Amino acid sequence: MATQQQIDSFHQFALKQVSNGGSGLSLEQLFDLWQVQNPSAEELSESVAAVKSALRDMENGDTGRPVEDVIAELRREAGISTGE
Repeated sequence: MATQQQIDSFHQFALKQVSNGGSGLSLEQLFDLWQVQNPSAEELSESVAAVKSALRDMENGDTGRPVEDVIAELRREAGISTGE
């Protein structure tokens, strides 16, 4: 449930964005931007848990995947050629 503080925060954020050149943004886009900059306590908790999990994995020797492999996989999934 939205609190008065959250509504006021979004209102001030939206006014600032619009006055600073964001007048072309839709209400949904403004809200998305506001949510990114104002995550909920639950979202922060989930992010902290994910980082802790990744750090534990690293401490146990998991170094992840090379970035080149991840990019190649994303390109295949999106149907983007490498131009080669």
